Amino acid sequence: MGENMFKLGKEEKFLYSENDEKKRAAFVLAGFGTKSGEETLFHPLEAAYLVSLGKSEFDGLSLEKFIIAQKKEDKLFQFAFAVFSRVRGTGRAVRPYAKETHYFRVYAPGVGREEERPSQMVCLLPGKEPSVASIADEVKTAHLARLDLIIASGNEKEIKFYKVSAFNF
Repeated sequence: MGENMFKLGKEEKFLYSENDEKKRAAFVLAGFGTKSGEETLFHPLEAAYLVSLGKSEFDGLSLEKFIIAQKKEDKLFQFAFAVFSRVRGTGRAVRPYAKETHYFRVYAPGVGREEERPSQMVCLLPGKEPSVASIADEVKTAHLARLDLIIASGNEKEIKFYKVSAFNF
């Protein structure tokens, strides 16, 4: 087992931990991971993104095999990974919710998660076009969280983003 490697975390079956202390500290500084006692745990999307950048690796799994394994647990994982990578690639901090990949919290460019609250919520609605009913439900959710709603639809190869707003008079 190499020094710079993700392994399954002790606390939760779906979270991963980085073995290398220097790498872990750099990842946290860059807005990845969640502190849990002595460990820093990474959501599978965060771990996969860091592996895709060549910053770490998985214990015995290639990125492709990891994505296939995660897809068995969460049918949205491949689309979620594509959206996460695209948004994170713009320099924005992105935080997936712990047990669900349906929503991401997104921070304004240049703002870290410790500095301010998120400004946007990205909702994953894969497929050709989201229905009006599904958009209405997601608008309510974003409105309650006081976040701008961004709908991500399409597929892994062609993602479309829609900004949706609600106004109350």
